[in-house]
Amino acid sequence: MLDFIFGYVMGEKAAAKASLFSRGAAAAQGAQSAAELDDLDARIDRLVLVVDSMWSLLKEHGYTDEQLGAKIRSLDLDDGEADGRRRLQPSRCSSCNSLVEPGRANCTYCGAPITSTTGPIEVI
Repeated sequence: MLDFIFGYVMGEKAAAKASLFSRGAAAAQGAQSAAELDDLDARIDRLVLVVDSMWSLLKEHGYTDEQLGAKIRSLDLDDGEADGRRRLQPSRCSSCNSLVEPGRANCTYCGAPITSTTGPIEVI
């Protein structure tokens, strides 16, 4: 009978510990998600600052809001769809003719360097 009680108590302790670990893991995951959101907010803020700075410079050189709007619409339609996004098209590898996703420096299949300049711009 003592073995049964001891086993029961140990089982309860193990269940409580597992519950504690589970809550801890959920809290850690929540903290990680919050940190990722903070990082994304910071990146968006930096991107807005860069865009505002670039547009201020262009306005100083005589460009107008109408010209900016026309350019935005033109770039939006480059991928064939006016959806408020710009999707870069894959390029062709000059070595093996495979499609290579935008922004890659080398072909995924043969490793040849990609000479296309249509990759994304990295904001420092």
